[in-house]
Amino acid sequence: MLFGERRLLLDHPADWRMLHGELIPHELRTGAGDPARNLPPVFELIHGYIRTQTFLAVSESSEDIDVLNAAALLEPGEFIEIRPLTVTLTNFLEGTEGQSRANFNRTDRERFRQFIETAGPEVSVVLTRAGQTPFLIECHRERVEEAVALFMVDSIWSRGLEPTGANVVRGFPFHIDLADHVARTLFKGSDFERFVESRLASLGVGHALFDISPRRTR
Repeated sequence: MLFGERRLLLDHPADWRMLHGELIPHELRTGAGDPARNLPPVFELIHGYIRTQTFLAVSESSEDIDVLNAAALLEPGEFIEIRPLTVTLTNFLEGTEGQSRANFNRTDRERFRQFIETAGPEVSVVLTRAGQTPFLIECHRERVEEAVALFMVDSIWSRGLEPTGANVVRGFPFHIDLADHVARTLFKGSDFERFVESRLASLGVGHALFDISPRRTR
């Protein structure tokens, strides 16, 4: 699902692309149980985003103590570049004091290390805040100011100006919330679940995974 969302967004013509969550979520970094097969498409996908330069991935602030300290110093409307994506991915691959190293064999580990060398320096991790809550943005290193400006503008929701001229600050991108609302309205989780169950039943593999009520496959 995470890969499909990012693939669909990249294939869609747009001036900028905004994602909710990290550019490379943990599930995609691990290769979903089959790194030799699943990592190459992920790497190709991320390189596609990097080539466009016009993307930003928005996620909740890290629990890293240094990031939290920096967040406490930021005022609404401010931002600070905290590290290249190289650091994030290297910590995942090699492990840190509080995090075990990725469970890769030698070949997959080397493949991931080569990906870090080419893609990591091209993406900046930026800490910013439009309202009370800080967020992390991952964007192209040459488009940091543009990405932050887009985040700020989209995070300020104006319901018409008050007599004082004050705006209502949402603090989180409006279009991410809008996309989530549209997706939940048009593609209900229960409908998708019934589709998967019906497809598995037609392939004759459903009962090997879980019990499917015949009433749910009509």
